[in-house]
Amino acid sequence: MNFFIFKNHNFIFIYFYARSIFMRSVNELEARLILILGNSFRNLRQLRWNLENHNKAYLEVEGKGNSYLVIVDHKGSGLIRLNGKPYFELDRYHTLIPIPFGSHKISLELSNYMDFGEKVDISPGIPFYTEIDSNAYRLYIYGSQILDLIRSINDNEVKDDLSNSLSKALGEAYFESISKEQLFVLSKLIRTTLDVSRMIQEIEDPLDVYKEDENRGKYERALNVLKSELSRLVNKYGKRGELVGTGHAHIDTAWLWPFDETRRKVLRTFSTILTLLDKYDFHFIQSAAIYYEWIKVDSPELFERIKEKVKEGKWELAALYVESDANMVSGESLARQFLYSQRFYLENFGRIANILWLPDTFGFSASLPQIAKLGGVKAFATHKVFWNDTNAFPFNVFQWVGPNGDRLPAVTFGHGKGGYNSDFSASSVLEQYNNWAQKDQPILYSYGYGDGGGGPNEDMLIRAEAINLLPILPKVELSGVNNYIQRIVPVEEWRGELYLETHRGVLTSHSKMKLLNRMAEIALREAELWSTLARTYDKEVFTKLWKVVLKDQFHDVLPGSAIKDVYKVAYQELEDVINRANNIAYEAMQKLVGGNGDKTFVFNSLSWDREEFVEVNGKLVKVKVPSVGFSLLEPFEVRDKVTVSENKDEYLIENKYYRIRISKIGQLLSIFDREANREVLKDKGNLLVAYENIPGWADAWDIEKGFEQTHFEIKASSSEIVNNDGIVASIRFSYKFRRSEIIQIIRVYAESRRIDFITTLKMKDRELLIKSWFNFDLNVERAVSDIPFGVVERFTWTNTSWDKARFEVPIQKFVDFSESDYGVALLNNGKYGATLRGSSVGLSLTKTPIYPDPSTDLEEITFVYSLYPHVGDWKRAEMVKRAYELNVPLRVVRGISEVKSESFIRVSDKLILEAVKVAEDDSNSIILRFYEYENTRGEAVVELPFNVTEARSLDLLELNEISRDIRTEGNRIKVKYKNRDILTISVRG
Repeated sequence: MNFFIFKNHNFIFIYFYARSIFMRSVNELEARLILILGNSFRNLRQLRWNLENHNKAYLEVEGKGNSYLVIVDHKGSGLIRLNGKPYFELDRYHTLIPIPFGSHKISLELSNYMDFGEKVDISPGIPFYTEIDSNAYRLYIYGSQILDLIRSINDNEVKDDLSNSLSKALGEAYFESISKEQLFVLSKLIRTTLDVSRMIQEIEDPLDVYKEDENRGKYERALNVLKSELSRLVNKYGKRGELVGTGHAHIDTAWLWPFDETRRKVLRTFSTILTLLDKYDFHFIQSAAIYYEWIKVDSPELFERIKEKVKEGKWELAALYVESDANMVSGESLARQFLYSQRFYLENFGRIANILWLPDTFGFSASLPQIAKLGGVKAFATHKVFWNDTNAFPFNVFQWVGPNGDRLPAVTFGHGKGGYNSDFSASSVLEQYNNWAQKDQPILYSYGYGDGGGGPNEDMLIRAEAINLLPILPKVELSGVNNYIQRIVPVEEWRGELYLETHRGVLTSHSKMKLLNRMAEIALREAELWSTLARTYDKEVFTKLWKVVLKDQFHDVLPGSAIKDVYKVAYQELEDVINRANNIAYEAMQKLVGGNGDKTFVFNSLSWDREEFVEVNGKLVKVKVPSVGFSLLEPFEVRDKVTVSENKDEYLIENKYYRIRISKIGQLLSIFDREANREVLKDKGNLLVAYENIPGWADAWDIEKGFEQTHFEIKASSSEIVNNDGIVASIRFSYKFRRSEIIQIIRVYAESRRIDFITTLKMKDRELLIKSWFNFDLNVERAVSDIPFGVVERFTWTNTSWDKARFEVPIQKFVDFSESDYGVALLNNGKYGATLRGSSVGLSLTKTPIYPDPSTDLEEITFVYSLYPHVGDWKRAEMVKRAYELNVPLRVVRGISEVKSESFIRVSDKLILEAVKVAEDDSNSIILRFYEYENTRGEAVVELPFNVTEARSLDLLELNEISRDIRTEGNRIKVKYKNRDILTISVRG
């Protein structure tokens, strides 16, 4: 037995210490820590808000250096202003507001949204003033970390040593007293095994024994004892691994709240981070250039402080205008995500972002690493692959290999408790360390409250201190992502898409959102191309229009997983973009044909000659239009007509290429290809099937693995021939299912291989997934579909668990099944999800979840999907071009030009011209964006409408030259390209 003497005021205490045969339980230790937390709030007193209006209040307070406001029982999310300036966030995770030294006016501005979009009646809550005893507060957090670690491990020796160390320290911080106010605040801040709420209810006033503990020195002694004990345990057991922490606040641009609320979230979050960065030494990463644009307008002074932190390296930037979807957006959309974000960063912060930070995006196309490198980033980081429902992603640190062979260092983080919103609890760190695949590489650990923003709080930063003191856990550095990517040495490689084995339904939810996105991308392409050639290009206008589209491509908006209020805004915005872009394009095209007149011209923006039907004055006529040019409307004769006939049970459509039998219930019975002398189908085609899909909480996000268990075949209830003029044969089918209706026109053209299914949805029934199935008579193992700036091949059989997990995959404008000399493609103008099974494809037409938007797909919507059987494989049949033709129709313009036909741009080789625009920094230079998709290399000759004096190969930012062999000859440039290249060529005349 040992004893020691301690003198306190006028009393002398003699303590006897004997090792008990019983150790205190975890719950008993926790109870003591909770009371220590309560005692850390010194001089606690309740304040009163002065209400300005329903959502604003203020109070006056005197700060003494360690002063805080503790706000309890508030409703809503609030911005705290300090003397009128944005200062801190009030939410359920940020209720302790540090108050600087001196007299201050604290203002509160409340929103009626809680952290995750819950709408509430606003209340500013109850404010308390306190001076926090930092030793007591740290003792509570350190001790809580020890208990968390004890609960998370199975090593009894380590557990006993930790428990004894904490018991020894708490022997110094013995309990003497606590006030009723301290207990009240405790009851609002924590939920643990010690029922503080019940305690406070039982204390009657007045009970003078409940007072604040004035014996403060014991907490410092206890903390020092604890540190000494933990140091001994580290020496005994060691540390394991290294952890690099980055503060983070994942802020969804819109999700369970509208865009306007996100703008308020950004101001609140950024204010909080800046306040904490002034007090603690850590790094913080934030993506989404749009947020910085908002802050620059909403709080210029705050923006200047961010610039200072960026300059110091404490605030780290991440690329993209928003954290966008990465499967459904076009290559040009991704290019603009990089272009506008990186240039904003360079202009305002003097640097570009090194990181592509997409923790929560729902899968990543194979071309993303290649595009990202051209967008100036040095590494990619995500968490989302650990949401896989079937296979465990094998790597944490690896080289992600793009279609052209480019390698981008990549890290997948947050595999364990907390994910990308981790809290630095010992259990979170331990679980993520245990799950880390490559222990020779440091862990990247992202901490901070997110989804609804907020970011780190002081507790997390103090927990990080504690992790460094605890045995068997990694050594912690809060040095950020830029430091991290310089330390890793990726050895493993992953080539191809990062397919997400969950949230497959986002490829289909909200049909109108998908269609408007496709239409907006195409409309902007047209408008930029024609206004560049007409010399009417307005950079400011196009930047604004593009940024609207980019914002609406956020990874919960385009995927269809946001609330109704979001789509009310997004639909109107995108419709306005489409209308504005179409008007700009029309005016530019009209200028190119001399202005408004009585002649009719047809324009083609694609970089190959086209021979197609176009509607003029309500009639379809066949025309020829040159590459990126126009021709006077001079229809030519259609010699091989198309016919349609019917009998009792079916229809028969015949043209130059096909003999097609269609049942009266809307199903394709046979497509016989006359040219190839073979049957296209091995079973019925255009089989409409409704599947019950009730996946649980992720209603809009998910498709059940067993979605086919409960299904219903949808058959047409009526049909009629609506066109049989020899140019086009059309049959209209009406499908009734429960309260919903589908109207479909099957259209076949003379002298054309394309078979259109013009489909109108009138959905009322919920919790359904509807697909159209086609079963092709083909011997294939793989299917090809387009991705941003390229194509991807996928295995269509289920040999492995990885194959089985891909039961719904992202596509864009087409998917093709080809043998060596024959194939069939399914094209579309606004759909993104499909099941690929052997030689069958099920195109997802609609998904009608209840949550989070109960009105998903209630609006009537019309879109087109098309069958395109072809001789030769997908390359020989040029299916990428055929898909563009469906999505980019010929345009009819009135004019007066005497020129009958003109081509402004011609491309000799197999490159797709994706964009034409005026250069960002030189209004006299034009940017041409191409990509190669057949996996070949060669030299392309590009003819332009002017003599070229200079041609340069650039990155997507139009800032850095990319080494490439380019020569100019008069109005032509000759440019060499390699397999799967993405080319950005700047030309000047």
